[in-house]
Parts: sequence; structure tokens; C-alpha cells
Amino acid sequence: MIDILTIAGLTIREAYRRAILWVALALSALFLLVYGVGFYYAHLDMLRYTRGVNVYSDTAFNFILMAGFYVVAFLGVVIAVLMSVGSLSGEIASHTIQSLATKPIRRGSLVLGKWLGLAGMLAAFLVVLSAGLVAVTWGISGYVPPRVVRGVALIVLQALVMLSLGLAASARLSTVANGVLVFLLYGVAFVGGWMEQVGSLTGTAAAVEIGILSSLLVPSEAIWKMAADGMQPALADVLRAGPFSVVNPPSQAMLVYALLYTAGVIALAVYLFGSRDL
Repeated sequence: MIDILTIAGLTIREAYRRAILWVALALSALFLLVYGVGFYYAHLDMLRYTRGVNVYSDTAFNFILMAGFYVVAFLGVVIAVLMSVGSLSGEIASHTIQSLATKPIRRGSLVLGKWLGLAGMLAAFLVVLSAGLVAVTWGISGYVPPRVVRGVALIVLQALVMLSLGLAASARLSTVANGVLVFLLYGVAFVGGWMEQVGSLTGTAAAVEIGILSSLLVPSEAIWKMAADGMQPALADVLRAGPFSVVNPPSQAMLVYALLYTAGVIALAVYLFGSRDL
């Protein structure tokens, strides 16, 4: 366990040295600034249109906030992939990993330590950015979405799924090949999720089954749908209309599957790296 924590600390220190954390914080501040300005003027226009009476205000505010959360979730996926695709393969190619592998540290501890360090930074980034998003929305309109803590936790889980996939593939593939693979897998899950939505609206069983199969392959989009569905207000839940409404929300079994999937992919990363010649 000490070895894992040591590697995690080194991973965080390396990210700090490369200014990754500072860039993420600066861009997060810029994102919140743009969102806050846009939401402020949208709020003013809404009050002007309704003459100060907040008719269906929760639904309107939630729509804008969910657009913000959608961007946060997408950024989480992109950052997770970019951080993980070269985490092992890059150090193997530069022979940096050999200086650690020759020390009395198990290869499994190297993988788990890297995952823990990357996961900690990614989770902290998403929680801080999501908290800022909710705080800006509340400060302007007084609106807070339902079940927001659960929603943010699911957004973090979505990113961790992609982080784990990138780390596992990084144990065998080159950085570029790994990036292509993981982004394509995410694209398959994304398209499959929308096909499932359309199939649920039109009653097309084949489209729904394709969406379910894609969720089993990579459960990232299913986790996002769970987060979005939980943070919708009652009216949006009834209407099931809009780009962020979920027609066929995943069950709790999908959440259990995603957790087991993540643990299984991490175990696969440990196995692949442990059996590779350095």
C-alpha cells in the first residue's frame, strides 16, 4: 500500500511539474466565467419575458445548467483519456519506467499508484468544476438541481471508466494507437446511447438493443444518462423532452455493472503490464 501511495504522489507531482493542474484550473475559471455571464443575461431575459414571475423557471434554469454539466462531463472524459493514454506507454517508450521497475516495487503497485494519482486529480477537478457551476447558478438565480451530489459522483465515475480503459490499453499499445482506440470506444458508446434514446421514443426494439450492447461494451454514456436523469426537475421528468432528458433511464444494475467494469479494467491493466517485457 505504501508503494501505491508513493507512486500516486509521484504522479501528482509530475502533473504539477508539467503545469497540467495550473492549466486545468485556468481553463476551468474561464469556463465558469463564460457560463456565468451567459446564464446571467439569460436569467435577465427570462425575468423580463415573464415580468418577474418565474413561470417554469426551474425547468428553464435546469436546461441551461444541464448544458453546463454536459460540457463538464465531456471535459472529464477528454482529460481522462489524455492523461491515461500515455501514462504507461510513454514511459515505456522513453525507458523511464525501467528505473522504477528495477526497484523493489511490484509492477501492480506501479499501475495502481498511477491510477490512484490520476483518478484523484481527475475527481478533484470535476468536483471543483461542478461545484463552481452549481454555485454560479445558485448565486444568480437561487436554483439548485435535485440530487446534485449523486449526479456529480456519477460524472466522476464516467470519467474514471474512461481513465481505466486508457490505462489498461496503455500497458500494451502505443500512445497514439491507444488514444484512437479509447476515443473510438467512447464514440461507440455515445452513438449507441443516442440510438437507444431514439429507439425508446419510436418503439424500435433493435435500436434499444444496440444501445444496451454498447453500454455493456463501454458504460460511459449510460452513467451520464443516470446523472442527467437524476438531476432533472419533476416537470422535465414528466415531459421527457429536450436534449438532456432521458427517455429510458438505466437501472441501478447498470451502476453496479459500471463499478465492476471499472474494477475489472484496472485488474486487466495490472495483468497486461505485469506480463509485458520491458
